[in-house]
Amino acid sequence: MKLSKRSIAVIAAGAMVTVGVVACNHGMHFGTAEERSEWMVQKVSKELALNPVQQANLEAVKDGFLEMRSAMRSDREQTRREVLSMLQQPTLDRDKANAIVTQYLEKARMQSPHIIDAIGNFYDSLDDNQRAELTGFIRHKMEHHRRWHQ
Repeated sequence: MKLSKRSIAVIAAGAMVTVGVVACNHGMHFGTAEERSEWMVQKVSKELALNPVQQANLEAVKDGFLEMRSAMRSDREQTRREVLSMLQQPTLDRDKANAIVTQYLEKARMQSPHIIDAIGNFYDSLDDNQRAELTGFIRHKMEHHRRWHQ
């Protein structure tokens, strides 16, 4: 299956943000995604000393990710049942497996412009020092993550 440059960029951006969030959440024991995301917003706000506009932009990023999470999980049980049903067959229904993956990617593709705009608005609202601090933090977390998965 050939992916377009935009799809690859969206997947890569999503992976980078996910790696950053997961690395930051390592060791956290909050119950819900809303609690974890609120904790992250507070932590980033404090570390970067955000002004009210930047805070609002960060809240938009959080809301976008929570919306995407909700959309991606909306038919999770049905997908699980379909996958388990396919695994009970003597041969794998490749068309059905591709349809499941395509449906998942389409949901991500539909949500990605909204999230990318929110991330862009937040990033663009930061000053040079805040950007450097954020970049250094993400670089550190990505390198730490890479060391654990080599």
